[in-house]
Amino acid sequence: MHNIEVRDSTLLCLITLLFATCQKDAPATLVKENWRVITIAPSTAANIQALGLSNVMVGVSEWCPVDTFQDLPRVGGLGAPSLERISELNPNVVIVQGRQDVLEKYCQQNGVFFKSFTTDSLESWRQEMDWLGAAFDCQDNAANLVKKFDGQLAKLNPNHLSKPCLLVASRKNFDVADLLVAAQQSFLNELLVAAGGINVVAEDTDYVYLQEELLPELNPHIIFELHESEAETRALTIWKKYFGNITAVGDNQVYSIFNPQALMPGPNMIETARTMSEIIQRQKLVQ
Repeated sequence: MHNIEVRDSTLLCLITLLFATCQKDAPATLVKENWRVITIAPSTAANIQALGLSNVMVGVSEWCPVDTFQDLPRVGGLGAPSLERISELNPNVVIVQGRQDVLEKYCQQNGVFFKSFTTDSLESWRQEMDWLGAAFDCQDNAANLVKKFDGQLAKLNPNHLSKPCLLVASRKNFDVADLLVAAQQSFLNELLVAAGGINVVAEDTDYVYLQEELLPELNPHIIFELHESEAETRALTIWKKYFGNITAVGDNQVYSIFNPQALMPGPNMIETARTMSEIIQRQKLVQ
């Protein structure tokens, strides 16, 4: 009888330990107040700032461009977040863009609420804003921001030109190479369409690396280069060196759009759309 009791006691301890471990690794519940938020997602940081929630932030990613958060601690990027730094900041909410298994596991083990977005279209941005509004008790503010953006976007001239445009998200410095361009499923393409343009890249994805030898065949009439800083100011000169036979280059229609948030789906998207619209409409006037 004694041996049976020992075995039963040991089994009960093992079950209790297993239950406690499972409980510890379970996703945490989002707190309703006293938020301490870290986001390794620059676009989400911009959305949080726009919602008037700057006071809930305690840390941001290494490359967060939002001026309001420039003095906040940096916790690395999505590829290599600093768990030590995150632990020091004692967050109760961590938000990322994309997948980060190590950080998600860390949050589960430490009772931190973890949220991952995949915001790469206007609709997914609206959904993110809706979630942030509900999560942080500012639904009306979130709804108003989305409504304002949609209204501003609708006011842009919707008439399309029969000229193709190329949206360059990045390329090799001082060379037209390693071209990362926006395709049909990117929010940049949606902004271009709203501005009255047609994307020369027909792939049904968000971004693609474009083979440079395809440029003469695609022959864009307007090239938009989007930059987060003004480091690159010689875009037209560089394009003339390598692809002077492209219509956009020959007609001096290569434009650099400088905006710290140009490549981020957030409230400042309207500024990019307006810039593209103004350039496209100027093209329409000279026809």
